[in-house]
Parts: sequence; C-alpha cells; structure tokens
Amino acid sequence: MEITVDKQPNCLATLRATVPAGTVKKKIEKLAAEYQKSAKLPGFRPGKAPLPVVARKYKEAIAEDAVKDLLREAVDQAAKDNKLTVLNAFDLQHGEVGENDLDLSVKLTLEPDFALPDVENLGVEVLEEVVTEEHVSGNINVLLERMAEFTDIKDRALQMGDYAVLDYDASVEGKPLGEFCPEAPSTMKGGEGLWIVMEEESMWPGFCAGLVGAKEGEDRTVEVTAPEDFGVPSLRGKKITHQAKLKGIKAKKLPELNDEVAQKIAGRSAEELRTAFRERLEAAAVEQIERKKRATAVEHLVKSVEFEIPASMVMGEARRVVREIVEAEQTRGLSDEDLLSKKDEIFQHAQMGAQFRVKADFILTRLAREQNIEASREELAEHIARMAQRLNMPMDKLVKQLVKREALGSVEGEVVRDKALDFLASKVKVKKAEAKA
Repeated sequence: MEITVDKQPNCLATLRATVPAGTVKKKIEKLAAEYQKSAKLPGFRPGKAPLPVVARKYKEAIAEDAVKDLLREAVDQAAKDNKLTVLNAFDLQHGEVGENDLDLSVKLTLEPDFALPDVENLGVEVLEEVVTEEHVSGNINVLLERMAEFTDIKDRALQMGDYAVLDYDASVEGKPLGEFCPEAPSTMKGGEGLWIVMEEESMWPGFCAGLVGAKEGEDRTVEVTAPEDFGVPSLRGKKITHQAKLKGIKAKKLPELNDEVAQKIAGRSAEELRTAFRERLEAAAVEQIERKKRATAVEHLVKSVEFEIPASMVMGEARRVVREIVEAEQTRGLSDEDLLSKKDEIFQHAQMGAQFRVKADFILTRLAREQNIEASREELAEHIARMAQRLNMPMDKLVKQLVKREALGSVEGEVVRDKALDFLASKVKVKKAEAKA
C-alpha cells in the first residue's frame, strides 16, 4: 500500500493511499467469508449459502466494509510511519471497489505537536488560605441570626447597615411601577411598613444611598436607574422615582455567644461550636487551596505553551459551552427573547472558554503520556459511578449507553487528564500569607 501524508495548517492533513488490487481482492474475499457465516438467504440454511451467492447478495455492503477496513489500516500505518496521533478522519473519497487498484483520500485531524516545559520546576505559587477568628465568628453569626433582636433607633438619622421601615411607592414615566411593569418583583412596586436592609445591593443600586441621613417621619424622593442587565427587560435603563416615608429605624443586635446560646442553636458548648466551625473552615480552606493550585497550574501552561488548535474541536466545544450557558440562563429565568438578544455575547464567551478547555486538554493529555499516567479499572468505575449519581441514572444503564456510543475511551481520557492535573498541581508551591499586624 502506497501512502502519502500532506500536512496542512490548523492541525489538518490529507492522507492519500493506493491499495493494490490483490490486497483489495483478499480483503473482499475475507469479508465475504465472514458474511457467509451469518447470512440468511432463501433456499439455504443460515450460514450455508454458497460463497459466490453471498458475495453477489452483499456486494455493496462488503465493498463498504472493505473501504473502511483498508482506510483504518492506511491511517494506522501512516500514524506509525510519520509518528502522528490521529484524532479523527473525515471527508473520505475513494474510487470504485473492484478488480483494479483502489485510490483512497481522506482528511485527518492531528494532535498538535508541541513540547511541554519542565513541570518539575513549574515556578508557580499560590497564596495559602488562612482561617481567622473573624471567619469563624462570621460563620457563627449566621446561626446567631435566628436569635437576633431589633431595637428602635430614635437619637440619630438613618445610615447604612440599619433596617429602614418604609412606606413608599415607585413610578416609571409617570405611571405606577406595578402598572408599567406588572412582572416586576412585588417589593419594588412599593408598599407600607416594608423593612429594607440598608445595603448597596438592596433594591436598586443607589436606592439606599438616597435614604441615608433621613430621620424618622421624613419624606424622601429617590430616583434610580435600573441596571442594563436587570432581570426584567422592560425596566432596563428606566428611571424609577420613589416617594418614600421613613416610619422607623431599626438596628439589629446579635446575642453574645455563650454556652446557653450555643446549646439553643447547636446543642453544644460555645467552645465546641467554635472548634467545629474552625475545623470545617480549615477543611474547606484545604480544598480551596487544591482548587487554586489546579487552576493556576493549568492556566500557567496554557499561557506558556503555544500551538495550533483544531478549529473543529474548538467549535464543537463552543457549542457545548453555549448549551451550558443557555441552560444556566434559562434556570435564572431569562426568556428566549433575551437569550436571542445576547447570542453574540454568549457565543463569543463560549468560544474563548472552548479554546482554553481544548488547549488545556491537549496539554494534560501530553503530560499524562510523558509521565505514564493511566486510569485503573477501579478509578474508571468510580468516575462512572459519580457520573451516574449526577445524572440520577443506574450505573449499569449508563455503562451500556457509553459502550453503545463508543464513549468509554472519552471517559477514560477524562480520568487520565484529571490525574495529570493532580500531578501538575503537586508541583505548585504554596506561599505563606503574611501575618496581620
């Protein structure tokens, strides 16, 4: 078999092969014999039909299988001779399968050729995660919120951090907000005796800032502009006018953590509660460090190593990322109309993310190969079990689907790349955080 490979940009190549007539004939005869074993033809018992009859009956199917087998052999031989890793083959062209030499032509997508830097001396570090008493107290305060007390403030004006008790209404272009935009959140339309926590993210940006300094009983007019990315499209960029009356100022006070309070909210002593929260936060800090090490290491290599990426793979990954983004936005309640208006932005974001993912996968695959990192049967089974749990599907059913789709190799690749990423993360140094004065 004569084989030539013509490499082209963007990780593409064209393979051309000429298969001698004798080789084609042997392949057809071998396949015809295999067809004969299971052929069911009128007048003959299964598997007993004469070979010439079977060859005539299944001529087209045998020829098609012959081309596939010969193509596979040509690609394997070309990969071996030229030291190539072929990712896929497409756009097959071939002559008539008969008594003459067979000409084959096919496009190949090749694994990019690049060299990894010295990963043993990666030169990357991340800052350690330190759990402080402030972190512990902040998490405990979430529990203490259940026992919070609110006191009336009479001796000063409203400030950020307070709770404002308000009567207010809102209007847009001279119409009540509820009439202008019925689908707006009810609290934004107005009401009486509503409690608003005085924080920048409450209500609309700028709303609370417009109330700062007001005293109990005071009337205020507060105008804000709805953000361009607000969840209700008809209000984006609109000026909303609020007529507000401050009926009261409340301050929240959390109880002091002592054994009695700790028993009420957690069934343990104050010291035991603090210890439990610290241990939980420290465990989370360890996990966060590992995530930072993995992310920082792979980002460093993606930026450090330059090579072409197959456009078809980037496009395929981009489509997958688009589906993820669309599903996430739909879960948030974004309408089809809004998604359509953001399609260019979504696709641009997806392409950037896809390019990074595809490049990272190539790097991790090469790293695994160089470090002889493989997936054991146990690791592959554990990975599939986690997939089944996420998909809420019996594991045996998922395995059958993967086998049917010929996707087990892809799943094994995920496990191997994940192990390679762990190896890479182990080369990242953790920098001690400077102690606060």
